[in-house]
Amino acid sequence: MTGSTGTPPLPLDHVLRSLRERFADAAIEAEPGRRREQRVAVPAARLSEVAGAVRGWGGSLITAFALDEREPHGHFRLRYLFSMAQEDAVLTLESAIHAGDPHFPSVTPEVPAAHWLEREIQDMMGLLATGHPDPRPLVAHDGWPRGCHPLRRDFVPPGDMAWPPRFAFTPVEGEGVFEIPVGPIHAGIIEPGHFRFASVGESVLKLDVRLGWKYRGLETLARGKRIAPALEIAERACGLCAFSHALAFSGAVEEAAGVLAPPRARALRSLAGELERIYNHCGDLAGILLDVAYAVGAAEGQRLKEVAQQACDALFGHRFLRGLCVPGGVTRDLDDARQRWLRALLARLRVDVEELVRAATANDAVMDRLAGAGTLGPEPARDLGVVGPAARACGIGHDVRRAHPYAFYPDLDFQVPVRSAGDVSARFSVKADEIQESINIIDQTLLRLPGGPLLTERVVPPAGRSGLGLVESPRGLLSHWIRAGEDGTIDEWRMRSASHANWPAVAIAVLDNIVPDFPLINKSFNLCYACVDR
Repeated sequence: MTGSTGTPPLPLDHVLRSLRERFADAAIEAEPGRRREQRVAVPAARLSEVAGAVRGWGGSLITAFALDEREPHGHFRLRYLFSMAQEDAVLTLESAIHAGDPHFPSVTPEVPAAHWLEREIQDMMGLLATGHPDPRPLVAHDGWPRGCHPLRRDFVPPGDMAWPPRFAFTPVEGEGVFEIPVGPIHAGIIEPGHFRFASVGESVLKLDVRLGWKYRGLETLARGKRIAPALEIAERACGLCAFSHALAFSGAVEEAAGVLAPPRARALRSLAGELERIYNHCGDLAGILLDVAYAVGAAEGQRLKEVAQQACDALFGHRFLRGLCVPGGVTRDLDDARQRWLRALLARLRVDVEELVRAATANDAVMDRLAGAGTLGPEPARDLGVVGPAARACGIGHDVRRAHPYAFYPDLDFQVPVRSAGDVSARFSVKADEIQESINIIDQTLLRLPGGPLLTERVVPPAGRSGLGLVESPRGLLSHWIRAGEDGTIDEWRMRSASHANWPAVAIAVLDNIVPDFPLINKSFNLCYACVDR
């Protein structure tokens, strides 16, 4: 895609044919500790065209971000990372944006999944996505000074945050239409998010979701830190998915260093990841049942979540599995007695989950609320890049554990539960089935647990090397990208959670439903605010 000045641009079909040949070429087998990856430089003027073609070729957008390379190169750099699942590879499209003209053509019209990512690039880096269908700020709130872009290398927190509001909700006009603002402060002990409904009677015509109320600047905070304190920041991006964040960050560091964790450590990582999935999904089942007033089922779901979290604490020293995963391996082992205890506990939990699901699905009052509520079709789900159980509930079987195997998953046999209805009932069923499959995975892992060390040698990536960690978190695809600095520091870090990918889908799923069903629909996705407000 690059050439000297005056060289005619290559036809798009030629570009894609060249990419296919490069992916098929055995010469691009990954180095030890690295996945197959291709980086392609694309002129900014053709970025949208090529990104749309890659999507048509079967690529799904993982993340997109910008880097400040004004020193020493005099430009910003855009990166769009696509999962090429059939090739078990990642394709990165790169474009240089001149610092004197910080504009680029929006990819969103061709790849709608870039919608929030490009709005965030505008706020965080000050690059303007021309032609974006919704260019409003995503993170920048009222009081955010003009010209304040926290991911620029020369960013200095301003002393005066006073600035006129720049965010405007898009109203729906018509006879009988009225707005219902909800949040950002809610009645429960939950994170802040603002939801503005346009409705006629109780029927939802439009939902505007506004997050970013607790933006913490984690990616800026990690810059220049050594790996260990940067890991602590990454691990705290989200409470319920702390282990997944630690695993993705560690995987990125290991890829940059070109090392693999030892086999036993990789097995224990998969085991811990499944424990995290179990307690998250048990909590999600409880939340769904609570929102349809099935109090007995909700209480049982919360009890099962507590059982799983107490097991995490007993086995690994922390209810949220913090401190367990580090670059190079894990910090805690399981002896034979603990392994037997865990298998017995999970055998009981398996039966309890089966009984909970059987009782809930046999209750007509429960199923009347779940069936048909919050339906998300496969086409909008694909367009928006929906991931995890939310995608699998509408027939999209993508799972990082299979598409880009990591940890111990290449050595395991497991199913990926899929439903097709796309409603709350389907999301409930997928999560219930995934609990059972997670128990199967843990059983297999314990039966095949390798011997050997828990940690490899000290993991220090060479300066300038980058790495990407991909993990199937309880909510779906989680990505961490790092570039190493000097002396074992983090030069740049970018993270995208499954919640960031899935929040726009909530606004679609709620359309044509009634306002009182929004808490139920929202709970069936059960997305995080914190890892979006990072």
